[in-house]
Amino acid sequence: MAGGEGLSAVEKKTLAGLSMIFAIRMFGLFIVFPVISLYARMLPGADPFWLGMALGGYGLSQALFQIPFGMLSDRFGRKTMIVLGLLIFAGGSVVAATAHTVMGLFIGRLIQGSGAVASVIIALMADLTREEFRTRAMAGIGVSIGLSFAVGMVVGPIVGAHYGVASLFWLTGYLSVAGIAIILFVVPSPQGAVHKNEMELSLSQLGYVLKNPALLRIDISVFMLHLFLTAIFVSFPVLLHHYMPASNMWKVYLPVILGGMFLMVPGMIVAEKRKKLKMVYLLAIGLIVASFLVFLLGYRSEFGLIAGLTVFFIGFNLLEPLMPSIMTRFVRTRTRGTSSGVFNMSQFIGAFLGGALGGALVTISDEALFIGLLVISILWFVIALGLTDPNLLETFERPVVHELTDPMPLVRQMGDMAGVIDCRYKESEKILWVKYLKDRISPEDLERKLAGLLGA
Repeated sequence: MAGGEGLSAVEKKTLAGLSMIFAIRMFGLFIVFPVISLYARMLPGADPFWLGMALGGYGLSQALFQIPFGMLSDRFGRKTMIVLGLLIFAGGSVVAATAHTVMGLFIGRLIQGSGAVASVIIALMADLTREEFRTRAMAGIGVSIGLSFAVGMVVGPIVGAHYGVASLFWLTGYLSVAGIAIILFVVPSPQGAVHKNEMELSLSQLGYVLKNPALLRIDISVFMLHLFLTAIFVSFPVLLHHYMPASNMWKVYLPVILGGMFLMVPGMIVAEKRKKLKMVYLLAIGLIVASFLVFLLGYRSEFGLIAGLTVFFIGFNLLEPLMPSIMTRFVRTRTRGTSSGVFNMSQFIGAFLGGALGGALVTISDEALFIGLLVISILWFVIALGLTDPNLLETFERPVVHELTDPMPLVRQMGDMAGVIDCRYKESEKILWVKYLKDRISPEDLERKLAGLLGA
């Protein structure tokens, strides 16, 4: 994952180190996912609602602290804030491990999420990698998250059944300390002062990101997907426990998750290579809808539960890489960090509200949970139908022979044209690059506008 032609030694160390830290961080959250509802219901004060809050609580503090951590990293340094975040995460793990009530477990999960270092890690990655390799670096982090999810879902039930769920929180605490060692001794330090870069969230660009229909639909999608993921696991382990002990649940999670990841590869090939991004995106959401119908009809049987989870994870594993891929096509260069920040916060808020909603619905009945999730997923599918087809995006490049003392006015005016998604001036090549929607504007329109601006 760290290798690749063209990457410098510093970039390889950066990619390897930061991917490991991201994986450790997410593994610590995912490892308790399949067992926390079983554990929490045995604690004093447990009811379905607080069980859901304990499951999704980390998402609330993650969403609240992403921006403050990013801003503080500009002032105090990326590594300092990452170390602080990992220490906070370790502290939350200790609180959760020693909790004797469901409220104590919830507080521990809130503290875990307060070490919100995701945005700082991405900013540090941008500080230490060249722009032409940044997509590869972000993909490396994406792979590490996917693997940590798969491993955590399988390891959690095995370790939790043999050593107790508290041991999982102790393990995440120790891994956080390992992450601190990696950031201090493996990841290179940026040279000179830290400057804001395009991978950081900017409040000044927030309005554009929230008004862009394509980006808004993708943000709603990641919100929904993680709401559903958390809501399912409020109830699923408890229902499955009727048919098997917790120590055997990995035998369900392993084939289900690996099967979903295996089917993800041909799905992404069809989406990317054959330019069927929207089709696969809608198919994946359709599978999520179908999974809740399967759950609703079959949650009283072992087969129905496993079938529902299988269909869900096929859709889930298709959507996880697909949504960021679609998002990157619709962002402007200068809003890349803001778009990514809003996307991540939508995910964390979804995880929190999924726990709260799942707990509230399970308080009524398991049937109410699956009916509610089915209705919401159908609404999501209707919203997703309006996504602008990424196949409509085209690029326009023209050399600029005129000497430009400041290309920004030209870039700004071209970028403000209706139908233009992104515009930038490649200084080294003297080329104006424009990304536009071919159903909204034509190359001839762009030619005329450029000629008029340069002739003025």
